[in-house]
Amino acid sequence: MIRKTDLDNLEEILAVINRSDREAYEGVIPDEYFKNPYLSFEDILEEFYHMTFYVYKVDGEIVGVLVFKVESKEICWVKQLFILPEHQRRGIGTELMAHAEGKAREIGLKKLRLRTGMWSKAYWTINFYKKGRGGGLALNPPPLSTPLPPS
Repeated sequence: MIRKTDLDNLEEILAVINRSDREAYEGVIPDEYFKNPYLSFEDILEEFYHMTFYVYKVDGEIVGVLVFKVESKEICWVKQLFILPEHQRRGIGTELMAHAEGKAREIGLKKLRLRTGMWSKAYWTINFYKKGRGGGLALNPPPLSTPLPPS
């Protein structure tokens, strides 16, 4: 189930983001760029006041997080998308991206912007966005903007 979240869930959201990031990118991103933890509580609290947070829950547990920010009258920026490793490859990321597209359309936006680290060894991340979700985003150097697909 996807729902907009509130401050009460920030610790759990932070744990999902930091664990997912560490397990996906440690040893892939060069040590001089890899940050563990990826975000601090202060970082996520600051983001919370400027962005919209959605969570995906399974049996009451947050297993996925999507964070986006309306950037202009036409563009929404997908800032964070993390799924716990044991819940990946089950369509949760795809559902969260579809939810972001739907919310963007609801408020009249025309484009999603996506930023990836573009580390060539993190092929699974790049492949996720190249596939059908995110409207079949054609990757360009970040930041990436693509028109939303027709509804």
